[in-house]
Amino acid sequence: MIRHLTRFIATLVAALGIAAPASATTYSTDYTDIWYNATESGWGLNLIQQYDNIFATLYVYGSDNSNRWFVAPNLVSSNGGTVYTSLLYQTVGPFYGAAWNPAAYQATQVGSMTLTFTSVNSATLQYVANGVNVSKAITRTSFRNNNLSGRYIGGLTAIGSNCRTVANGPILAFDNLNVTQSGTSLTMTVTYFTSATSQATCTFTGTYGQAGRLASFSGNWNCTTGNTGTFSMSELEASRNGFNGTFTGSDQYCNYQGFFGGVKDVI
Repeated sequence: MIRHLTRFIATLVAALGIAAPASATTYSTDYTDIWYNATESGWGLNLIQQYDNIFATLYVYGSDNSNRWFVAPNLVSSNGGTVYTSLLYQTVGPFYGAAWNPAAYQATQVGSMTLTFTSVNSATLQYVANGVNVSKAITRTSFRNNNLSGRYIGGLTAIGSNCRTVANGPILAFDNLNVTQSGTSLTMTVTYFTSATSQATCTFTGTYGQAGRLASFSGNWNCTTGNTGTFSMSELEASRNGFNGTFTGSDQYCNYQGFFGGVKDVI
């Protein structure tokens, strides 16, 4: 079964320095994205996160219906990554069609902003601007699905728990990873060594969903070693270098928590 993989591939991975691509921040879920309220098209919030700091740009409208720009340049968390607060500033500057005049640029403190993330893809935005209190439910903005199809070096690493016929412990299925995607239908197949001369495969098939720059993938999995079960991957991030996400799954032997991903293969 999958838990009893040889140490051969683990040693190979360590020797070659192969690793799944990392998130843009190691601090928390990466909240970098365009956020909005789906029932109020026309305004929005851009978030850029670097480690424990989020820079927010809020584009809304004033009482005269003309545009307003606000920035919260230092959203930081006091609870480990779900509630972020910052002072809020309104900016004005020189005409975009003229030469830049630094003296014409001003950033004036007008209030504060708090972001409370209730899930990976949803949050409550609260801010005070010039004495006006605003509270909005927001989600990531989706306008184009990624396509993960390709050949990778990667796979699954996880910890098995609540095991029924075997001991709890780490698992590894990590070598050649092939991904095929058609619309929201996705299949990932990992081929890995069970010994220096023998291989096995695990296939993950299910439905892909996009939420802003992150995605999810859930369905059923089975292995030639006999493992069968269900799984869910979340916080899937993709780039031209590869993809990675968190993994939750179970089979007839154990429950699993870990990570899934791969780097693009050059072959």
